[in-house]
Amino acid sequence: MPPSPMPGQTGVAERAPIPGVKNLVAVASGKGGVGKTTVAVNLAVALNRMGASVGLLDADVYGPNVPLMLNTSEQPQAIDERRILPVEA
Repeated sequence: MPPSPMPGQTGVAERAPIPGVKNLVAVASGKGGVGKTTVAVNLAVALNRMGASVGLLDADVYGPNVPLMLNTSEQPQAIDERRILPVEA
């Protein structure tokens, strides 16, 4: 068992902010087929309709369904070794 955090610490590693990103929401579950992609896509669409700029990453390397749900077959393009240009749907 890891040691308890010191008073005033959360026990969560501090991360550098992502430039230009104000909020980050993760949709996750340990079980497949529970609607993670559906929730993530609908949340992204709803936030976008409310005026937010939204980025959506489908981290399912075996069967990403976000492109299917957003009706796009376009592939993201590499900008350099560390960045990709996202697809706009």
